[in-house]
Formats: sequence, C-alpha cells, structure tokens
Amino acid sequence: MLAELESAGIVGAKIWCGEADQTERAFAEAAKTKLDLLIVLGGDGTIRTAAQACAEAGPYIMPLPGGTMNMLPRALYGDVSWQEALRNTLAVPSVKALSGGRVADKLFFVAAILGAPSLWVEPREATREGDFVGSLEKGSVAFQKMFEAKVQYLISEKISGEAEALALICPLISEEMSDSDQALEAAVIDVESASEVVGLATTAAFGEWRHNENVFLTRTKRVGVESSKDIPAILDGERVNLRRSAQIDFVSKAVKVIVAGNN
Repeated sequence: MLAELESAGIVGAKIWCGEADQTERAFAEAAKTKLDLLIVLGGDGTIRTAAQACAEAGPYIMPLPGGTMNMLPRALYGDVSWQEALRNTLAVPSVKALSGGRVADKLFFVAAILGAPSLWVEPREATREGDFVGSLEKGSVAFQKMFEAKVQYLISEKISGEAEALALICPLISEEMSDSDQALEAAVIDVESASEVVGLATTAAFGEWRHNENVFLTRTKRVGVESSKDIPAILDGERVNLRRSAQIDFVSKAVKVIVAGNN
C-alpha cells in the first residue's frame, strides 16, 4: 500500500496493522490524529468500526476490499482488487457522502439484521476459521435461543407487528433502491423452520429470500423494536447485542468517502 501511495505522490503515510482484537484501539488512535484521509483495508465490519471511530473527527474514509463479503467496497468501487480500487481513486478522487443507519449509537452502512438469524454469525465464523468444535458448541447455543422471543416492530401506525427477524438495508446495498434514496429498506421476515433461520444468516439478508412469500418489504426512515429479551443483532456482518428496545434511524450523511470520480 505504501508503494501505491508513493507512486501517486503521497508520502509520509502512517500505517496501523493488527488482528481483529486490535482494530478498535488502532482506530481510536487514528481518530485522535488530525487525519485528512483514513484508508481502511478490511471487511465490512472493520470498515464500520473505522467509520464509527472517525465519524465525529471528520476525516475522509477510503474503504478498500480486504474481507470476505466486501459488500460496501464493491458497491463503491466495483468488483476489483484493493490495489486497483486504490489506483483508480487516487487518479481521479471524488468525495461522496455515504448514507447509513444508526442503532444504539452504532452506525451501519450495509445492513442491520435483528433477531434469530444474528445468533448464527459466530458459529458460521468458527466454521470458516476451521474451529469445528467451537462451531458445534456455539451452534447448539444458537439453536436453543433461536425462537425464545420474537422481535416486535413499529414502522408506522399501519405497519407494526412481530417477527422472527427484521433487516434494515442501506440504500447503496439494496437491490431495489438508488443510493440517493433517503430511507432504509425494511424487511420483516417470518420463518417456519430452523433451517430457514440458518439460511437467512448465511445469505446475510441479500439472497433469494427477498422474493419469499414470508418476507414483507417497505421503506422507512425510522423503526422501533422491542422484545421480552435482549435483542441479538448483526451490524455489517458483526454480532452485537441490543437491549430489549431500540430505535433504528436512517442517517443521510453518515460519513464522507473518497471514490473514483467516474463512479
């Protein structure tokens, strides 16, 4: 990356590198530094952490694909390597205000998934990393908790109820919305079996389930949710726990990103 930056005439860049458990500390340090630009090479969850840490400080973000799904970088730069995305952007840089969502003071830029499917993120990651014993243990716990409590939601006076899962998808990622739309796409999901719940977790809210008869889609700027237990959630692929009630809001200008001028 230093070589790519130097070839574009950018010198003196500081590099932070680390494993997943070191990223928050690195981004907190970066946020205290008066940066003009923070380039992040990582997955959607790492990018979300970086943007969260730097949202108030105000440096521009360049989120490059370095993870598994890379949904946000692909939407911004196309399906290219991080080197090509970096070169293209440095050649013709342009500022873009990126919208997103906020829940419990946490930002997200891909999607928030609340309810039973989010319990399967940790077993899925353990399997991906080859920890099959851990995957079985975590999968057993997830299976026991899956249908303990539904999520009650309030989108509007006419749209409310309860469901196994609720997904809030950001405009840039939604298949049915323009990235200039000023709302989140809300998907209310009812499932009939455990296998459907696992399927929702693996497709990360962007798969074939969109056309399932048990999925209701609408657009909204705000959703209120509550449950009899703490609500499990996924924000941009990372597991978080919400309290028994939360409010999800659309954020029009969540962070400023640098993209190629022809994107």
